[in-house]
Amino acid sequence: MKKKMKNRLFVNIISLVVLQGSNYIFPLVTFPYLVRILGTNNYGVLVFCIAIMQFLNILVDYGFNLSGTREISINKHIKNKVNEIYNIIMTIKIILTVLIGIIYFICVEGLPFFEENRVAFLLSYLILVGNTLFPIWLYQGLEKMKYITYINIVVKILVTMLIFMFIKGENDINIAVFFQTLYYIIPGVISLFFVRRKFKIQYRFIMDIKIIKEELLKGKYVFFTNLWINFYSQGPLIILGFISGNNATGNYGIGQKIMVAFYGLTQPVIQAIYPYICEMYDNKKEQFFSFRKKVLILAFIASILIAASLFILSPQLTMFIYGSYNLRIILLIRVFSIIVCLSIMNTVMARFIYAMDLEKMLNKSYSIAGITFIIFAVPLTIWFKEFGMVTVVMLAEAIIFILNTRSSMGNTLYPKRYNVKFHKNFR
Repeated sequence: MKKKMKNRLFVNIISLVVLQGSNYIFPLVTFPYLVRILGTNNYGVLVFCIAIMQFLNILVDYGFNLSGTREISINKHIKNKVNEIYNIIMTIKIILTVLIGIIYFICVEGLPFFEENRVAFLLSYLILVGNTLFPIWLYQGLEKMKYITYINIVVKILVTMLIFMFIKGENDINIAVFFQTLYYIIPGVISLFFVRRKFKIQYRFIMDIKIIKEELLKGKYVFFTNLWINFYSQGPLIILGFISGNNATGNYGIGQKIMVAFYGLTQPVIQAIYPYICEMYDNKKEQFFSFRKKVLILAFIASILIAASLFILSPQLTMFIYGSYNLRIILLIRVFSIIVCLSIMNTVMARFIYAMDLEKMLNKSYSIAGITFIIFAVPLTIWFKEFGMVTVVMLAEAIIFILNTRSSMGNTLYPKRYNVKFHKNFR
């Protein structure tokens, strides 16, 4: 049984490594091309559109990528239960997508701010639709990540070809936004086929308000934690877009894109072990705490190495992406190198806390960081533009790192006492 779990974990890590590799290779080809062809200003519009959709997706996702994954992983051998969880979560996501879509269309059509690039903002809504259709939480919970890998690689090849074929100048911003939506829409549609034919899961719209309410209450702490996270992950691009204009947004977007690429080096392992540790905590708590200690040490070493590499390579990366030596972007990337170190550790610690069903404790840490971001983001952005924003994000990540480390250290030293105390109070 133990050998089977390790083999399953290994297969999922390999699948996610391949998937993450495709996430680097194809954007690595298109990212510099889009920056140079569209220009910093229109590239700022592109990342602004995507940032709005990713922020709205937090409202639609409602934390199901974590809570749904956990529920599926625990019940994956009970087919009827998996089907029930799938139906409830998909129903909630569809309802939220429609409601948010109505509000979003009213805002885009009615507010003067969106007038210049209204078509681009309207097209970007397809990103939200695609995310709703694609149940990554189901694939992760069932530990069937290879299917996601196949789908995404094919789509990325297709979209990469389309970008080079059709985007030829600054005026092609609407086409660029539309092609970005294909990264989400096509996998979403194909995944529905896999869910029905491969997993034999039948979708049925849930009409029972009580069941929907129970599911929303169950995931509320995960939702609020993700909302706080997105205040300082997607929020910066939105705030910069409104306050500092497209150029500052484009600069920040370039720096953030490079940072996310380096941050993503650890994500295949983190994503793959999450359902594994959820199952381990439910069945083998002693093994769970031992495994967590090893992972945290390895994560710390990896985060330092990745951050140092990003700091050292920042001039070369700027030349490759931007096409010339740009001191502002180099300095931004070097600040992001500190953020990437903190972000990796925060993500690893958060997954273990989620696995222990201690969402309320984690939400408190992220809420403190989120409130700090809200207080300082606007004034520092007005004064220092993208550099003010990146400073606030670094501060937020540092606060979470300190709070999560304190919690994790206490839990490592006194796992039994900690477990009894928190489960009594928070479950």
